[in-house]
Amino acid sequence: MRTLLIAGAFVVALSFIPQPAAAAMCGPSGDIATVANRTVYNWNATVGKGRLKIDKTYIMSLAILGTYAEVNLDFPQGPIFQYWIKKSGNWSLAASQAPKGWPANVATKLDKMSGETSTGGKQCINPSWKNRSSSG
Repeated sequence: MRTLLIAGAFVVALSFIPQPAAAAMCGPSGDIATVANRTVYNWNATVGKGRLKIDKTYIMSLAILGTYAEVNLDFPQGPIFQYWIKKSGNWSLAASQAPKGWPANVATKLDKMSGETSTGGKQCINPSWKNRSSSG
């Protein structure tokens, strides 16, 4: 019984430890880290190759819903979206807009999660994001 009480107290104490920064983005932390890393790698290896190298501070928001993810990258010219899908346990880039064939409710929910809320903020904002857009 005493061991059970100590274990319970330990669990309660752990709940007060600050969560890592990625907790502000929406989804399981392991998937958030994977999608964020792959987004940066993909951009630097393909899209921005030879021009602009980015890091995770370019990710404005990241939302994961099951096996679907939406990443909002912030640039001075405006946002760029990347959509990811998890197949066979691995995340892969699907498209730069919600792909055809995705369930409509998933695409809508991802847009709401990573888009502006009624209070003007973001639900799934990246806490390390640095605003680079001209729109503020």
